[in-house]
Amino acid sequence: MPKVLKSFGTLQWDEASATGPITLKCTVAGFTSALLQASGRGGFVMKVVAVRGMCILAGIAPAYADMSGEAFRKVGHHIFAQNLTWFGEGGIENHTLVGLLQERLAPSQELHLRYVPKPQPELAVSLDGKSFTRVPAELKHAKYVPCVVLYNSDASVQIEELGASQHAASEGRKLMQDCLWQDRLFTDCTVTC
Repeated sequence: MPKVLKSFGTLQWDEASATGPITLKCTVAGFTSALLQASGRGGFVMKVVAVRGMCILAGIAPAYADMSGEAFRKVGHHIFAQNLTWFGEGGIENHTLVGLLQERLAPSQELHLRYVPKPQPELAVSLDGKSFTRVPAELKHAKYVPCVVLYNSDASVQIEELGASQHAASEGRKLMQDCLWQDRLFTDCTVTC
């Protein structure tokens, strides 16, 4: 389950379950946001569902970012749930993502975000959790974390971590295999050359 690293503005969250989704609620008019900590190292896949209202942006931002006010316009990369457009570093605003099968997110519909840090950082978006559309940006090498921005006092969102990205998972398997080979220790045998 993701945890709130930092929040900006008046934001409430519920972390009742250790394994389930986290719910974030905006309690005042204006922009509020949260930087989240994914449980895995490096990449992640997140599921975002608008519980109430559609004034929600979900994406990634550097872990050290100040996301006060409308910082999402300048820092990180975010997808606006209301019309599935992309806001990103360098002044990218309302950019249409080619490849998504619809123009807006329906209430209670899932938005999946996949972030892969290596070899070149990449953010991709999906509505079904299977076919991802890459956000066409040259992401800087930085420690990116999930970020959610809410606007208006009626907005609330549920975020669930679905696991590490395929790249991060394969990196972990390779590390484990390398350790097993170098240590020459296995549960049922010893390798000698």
